[in-house]
Amino acid sequence: MAVLEQPVNNGNPFADVVGDGLAPAGTYVATVLDVKDEFGVTRQKYQSTEMETVDLTCFLFGFRDAAGQPHRVASKRMRISGNEKATLFSFLKSLLGRAPAYGWDYCAVKGQKCLLTVEHIQRRDGVGVFAAIAALSPVPVGMAVGQAVAQAAVAVPAAPVPVVVAPAAVPAAPVAVNVDADDPIPF
Repeated sequence: MAVLEQPVNNGNPFADVVGDGLAPAGTYVATVLDVKDEFGVTRQKYQSTEMETVDLTCFLFGFRDAAGQPHRVASKRMRISGNEKATLFSFLKSLLGRAPAYGWDYCAVKGQKCLLTVEHIQRRDGVGVFAAIAALSPVPVGMAVGQAVAQAAVAVPAAPVPVVVAPAAVPAAPVAVNVDADDPIPF
């Protein structure tokens, strides 16, 4: 006798935000836009027919390509676990550049910049590809400033600007850049 069972949701919680557009492959300075936790999700155990109830989390990243077009990429869903061998632990370690502290709320990474490498992976059904996160790392200190200055140069029309030399002891103020004033996307 065949029993019709309700399908298990294997979809990404950010699928509607990411949309159908394919993010370009490459390495970009990205921003963690959101973190979504799902509690009490029923799914099939790995290499088993048994079902289990787990808590999952997923991260959404946003970046702009060389042409200034915004793109979003979501991580895969990961089991919420502090085990050093867990996918989430490795993911956070790559994102932070160090092991996360126990008891720390990983939702605090919202708004943080990182280097994100996007790759295109063939779908399991063989029809098309999707953008996936291949690697993560913290943004090198000198690169973050260079990125803001490069974006400021693109956003500001060329005009003669007087050069002011500041004393070496005074740190430079961070540069806040908005590529397009009409664009509501914060990355």
